[in-house]
Amino acid sequence: MKIQKLLVLALSTTLLLSACSKTQEEGTPAPAGDEAAVVEEIANAPEGCPTKNTLVVKSEEAGTVAFVPSNSWFLSWGPESGTFYFMNYNDFDPKNYSAHTIAGKDVRVSFDLKNKDKSPLKAGVWNYRKDAENNKLDWLNVYTEKLAGAVFDDNAKVEITYFGSDYVCGKVTATDSSSSLNGEFIAKFYDWKF
Repeated sequence: MKIQKLLVLALSTTLLLSACSKTQEEGTPAPAGDEAAVVEEIANAPEGCPTKNTLVVKSEEAGTVAFVPSNSWFLSWGPESGTFYFMNYNDFDPKNYSAHTIAGKDVRVSFDLKNKDKSPLKAGVWNYRKDAENNKLDWLNVYTEKLAGAVFDDNAKVEITYFGSDYVCGKVTATDSSSSLNGEFIAKFYDWKF
């Protein structure tokens, strides 16, 4: 009887470990909160794109949260503007981007890019709150259940290294006294039609 119980326990442990290994290999999204992020890579990423995200938000409300490529989006509002969305939950719908109710350890980050002269977005640099520049970066927002706030860094910038109809890739640097948003990203492109 003891041998049977040991065999059942050993088999159950093996199956559990196998399932966990498979989930990590398939690249499931990062867990919420301060838990360790699961690495998710994009095979054959375009030149100018990282194969995985290193983008991390840190704040008292959000904790430290990493965002995987499957939960990273660029919604195009037209050739000259769009919004990035990064989240640590799985049910984001680019057709209905505000449908998810932020609850518990859910975290969403968003920021807007716009060319004031209406020229198409392309690789380049967008500096935060620099109204004299053509490339306009607005609102580095961090949403949690209890707070919707922003990273207020007058030196914040977004550098786009690749802009295509498949992905938009780049790097964000923004840090203020209570929060930060830093790292590289590869985000899926979605052409939002009005």
